[in-house]
Amino acid sequence: MKNNNRHNVGRLVTFAVVSLVLLSCALVVGAGAETSPGLSKKELKTLLASANTPADHQRLAAYYRDKAQRLTEKAQKFSAQADQLATQPATIESKQGISCNCASHYRYFSKLYAREAKDSEMLAAQHEQLTQGDQGKAAQK
Repeated sequence: MKNNNRHNVGRLVTFAVVSLVLLSCALVVGAGAETSPGLSKKELKTLLASANTPADHQRLAAYYRDKAQRLTEKAQKFSAQADQLATQPATIESKQGISCNCASHYRYFSKLYAREAKDSEMLAAQHEQLTQGDQGKAAQK
């Protein structure tokens, strides 16, 4: 009987630990969802198709500015990683004999993210111009 009680206590402790882990994961996911950009892919697609008001274009401009900032940060991280790897000898080789963790890999993605950030900045600027154009039209009416 005593052994059975220990087994039940062990199950209860395990259940409590698992519950706490799941609760903490749910809180982290919930917090991450609040800080993510304000538009989902579906909302973005809908807004791009139907943006008519200055507020719509302002939301799109804000979305693209946020995206550009995130991509710029990512490009900087990859560039820093490439610089750090360039000072070290390649230690991991693939079957083809080249390193998968080499500086050129990180430089490629750094340039890719920088180019995507620039494109997002251009889209943000276009939507801001549309916002100003729509406001000018509204003032004339």
